[in-house]
Amino acid sequence: MSSVMIFLLFLLWSIGLYYQLKGYDKKVGLATAASKILRGLLNYPLCSGEELNGQHLRMVLIVKGGRLLLFSLLIRVIIFPRLWETVLLIIILVAVSLALYYLASLRNDPNEYQSVYPLSEDFGVYELLLSPSGTTGEWIGATLAELDLRKKELLVLSISRSEKITIFPKGPEILLADDRLLVFGKNATLPLKTLDGEKKC
Repeated sequence: MSSVMIFLLFLLWSIGLYYQLKGYDKKVGLATAASKILRGLLNYPLCSGEELNGQHLRMVLIVKGGRLLLFSLLIRVIIFPRLWETVLLIIILVAVSLALYYLASLRNDPNEYQSVYPLSEDFGVYELLLSPSGTTGEWIGATLAELDLRKKELLVLSISRSEKITIFPKGPEILLADDRLLVFGKNATLPLKTLDGEKKC
C-alpha cells in the first residue's frame, strides 16, 4: 500500500473518529467518551467488564483501526525513508499527541459527569459534581422536589458533601456547590456539555 493511500486513509479515519465521538458524547458525556477512546488507544481489551453495545463497539473498532494505520505508516517511513513522508509523519504524530492531551483534559474535567456503572446503552449510574461553572450550576440552591428529576427519569441515590454521605435523600434536601451526586437514570436527560458546545438538560 502506497504512503499516499495510507495518509488518505488516516485522514478519513480522523474524520470518522470525530463524528463518532460527536455522536457518542451526546449519549454518555464528553468525560466518559474521552475515557473510552483513551482506553482503546492504550490497548485495553475490546470489552473490559462492561456491556459492549453497538455504538461502543464501533468506537473501539475505529480507534484500534487508527492505531493500525499509524503503525503501518511508521513502518513504511522506517523501511522506505523519504523526506516528505517523514515530515508528514511528524505532523501526524504531533496532531495525535495534541488530541490525546485534549482527550485527557476532557476525561479529568471536574465539571463533567462520569459514568460509574452503565446498565445499557441508555441507562446507568452516574456521578455528577455540582459546580457553578458547570452544566449542573442551575441545580445549586434548589431542592430535589423543585428539580422534580423523576420527570426526567432520574433518581438521586446519594449526596456526598464534606465527607458526609446522605443515602436516598428526600425531596426537601437542598443541593449545594461541590456536592457529588450519585444518580441512576437515563443518560439522555442528564445535564451535560457535548463536543459542539451544546448543553443538554
